Parts: sequence; structure tokens; C-alpha cells
Amino acid sequence: NNIGSALHGQGKYEEAIKMHEKALEIRLDKFGNRHEHVADSYNNIGNALDGQDKYEEAMKMHEKALEIRLDKLGNRHEDVAQSYNNIGNALDDQGKYEEAMKMHEKALEIRLDKLGNRHLKVASSYHKMGCTLSDQVKYKEAMELLRQALDIRLEKLGNRHVDVAHTYYNMGNVLTEQNQHTKARVMYQQALDIYLEFHGEGHEDVVDVRKEIAKCLELQGQHHED
Repeated sequence: NNIGSALHGQGKYEEAIKMHEKALEIRLDKFGNRHEHVADSYNNIGNALDGQDKYEEAMKMHEKALEIRLDKLGNRHEDVAQSYNNIGNALDDQGKYEEAMKMHEKALEIRLDKLGNRHLKVASSYHKMGCTLSDQVKYKEAMELLRQALDIRLEKLGNRHVDVAHTYYNMGNVLTEQNQHTKARVMYQQALDIYLEFHGEGHEDVVDVRKEIAKCLELQGQHHED
């Protein structure tokens, strides 16, 4: 299981799934099919499938994990919130934004109850919901939730963390969609500064945000100069 998680972190999803499936086989044999550890394996396989863009298969795994977790842990446990979050992510990736929002809202409700309103997992829920609202063209509501996510992440992680950069980047996207290109550039630049420090040149996050800055400049009738 730990090897599978390490492989997942390296983006080696196919190899990760093989490791998680081996762990699942052992856990089913040792614990039966309704144990929390079995739910964890389904969760891990689902995450790896999501990384491969196999969203429907990922959903099935996350739904299996959720069913066991609800049975064994009740409906107010953080692991249940994690399953709702993961199902929401898979729905997002399939363009099923209203269904995704319902899942993210369930995750947020549990996290606020169990972790308080300044926890990083609460920030993660705000961030996910903000992105989903943006996909639904609900830009004002999206921006409000992304600001809440940013506020918590700055407090807990400081201003040089990659998760802070992700929030700046998505705030830039929302502003771009509203044709607020000057404000969007500020957000993208803040994201770029952190990405460069965290990843260095050539990383996909750096490449993506540079493209967005260039688009902003072009839309403002300016020329991008290095």
C-alpha cells in the first residue's frame, strides 16, 4: 500500500494500481469485504484511476469506499468527507458540476464540524467548490470561496507554498473569465513567482501560468516581453 502511494506521488498510476490491488486482495482475505482498510484500498485505487482520467471507474471505487465508511464510521467522519470529496472530483472531471457541488458541500459540512473553520482540509473544500462554481459560470460565488481558501492557506502555509500558488492561479482564471485581465495578471504573477521557486523552469505549472499571463497581455493589447 505504501509503495502504491509512493508510485502515485510520482505519477506512475498504472504501477500504483497494481500495488493497491495487491493490498486490496490481502485485506479482503484478512479482514473481509466490509473493513475500513478495504475501503482505504478502494479509495487509493480510485485516486490512481482518476490520475489516469478513468473517471467512471474511479467513481465506482470511491463509491465502494464511501459505502463501507458510512457503514463502519458513520456519516460525520473525516474519512467519509474524503470520499465525498473524491467523488466530487470525479464528477467535476466528467463535467457533472451540480452533482459535484453536492458532494463537495457534504465534505465541507463534515470538515467544518470536525476540524473547525481554519483547517487546511476546509480550505481544500472551499478551493474545490470555487473551481466548480467557476465551471458553472458562477464567478462571483467562485471568487468568494477561492478567497476563503486563500485566506486559510496563507495563514497555515505561508505565502510561498504551492497550494497558495494553485489558489492564485484559479483566482486568475476566474478574473480572466470576467475580462478583468489586469487583476488576473496580478494573480497569475503571484502564482508564477511561487511555482518558479517551488518547481523551477520547465515545469508544467510554470508553462501554464506563463501562457495565461501572455494571453492577458495580448487581450490588453500589449506585447509580452521577457
